[in-house]
Amino acid sequence: MIQIAITGNMGCGKTTICQMMENEGIPVYYSDSRAKQLMNQNESLMRSIKDRFGEESYHDGLLNRKWIASIVFDDATALNDLNNLVHPVVQKDYLNWVSQQAKDIVAYESAILIEHGNQGNFDVVILVQCPENIRFERIQKRDGLTLAEVQARTRFQWPQEEKIKYADHLIENTTLEQAKQQLSSVISSIRKQLQKD
Repeated sequence: MIQIAITGNMGCGKTTICQMMENEGIPVYYSDSRAKQLMNQNESLMRSIKDRFGEESYHDGLLNRKWIASIVFDDATALNDLNNLVHPVVQKDYLNWVSQQAKDIVAYESAILIEHGNQGNFDVVILVQCPENIRFERIQKRDGLTLAEVQARTRFQWPQEEKIKYADHLIENTTLEQAKQQLSSVISSIRKQLQKD
């Protein structure tokens, strides 16, 4: 089985690329959205978050996302602490998910794969990128945030130029057509590799 990691900074269009992969018959584990679910379902993770950030972290049994965001997007140490609590739980959940897949190619989506040094756990790393102004516009539209809020949420992510060093393939996701063509060629080269092996 070939395990592909799809990464890229917030707003680059990772989800769009992952949906294209699913259309090609490749199962995708969405680590960012799965992490949100686990923060509301995994009792030991919930306890750890309350221990680190206080009882206000949860409201009516659900993660108080606005409150947590107001802390972690202002403080690199707090963000790192949260990631260090969530990451091992997500990793375990992913491995469990992989063990249930029957396909010879699977994909794992994560915005902070490289920041966590997790790229070595995958056979292929695909970096999705597009210009910062387009990314910021997409996030503002999608999440209803101001430009200042977007900048605060993205300032701890590594710049794209730094992430390129760790990628096996780059997909430029400025236009859908361009991204589709590039992904198609990447998938076909991965499938050829599988046939050789």
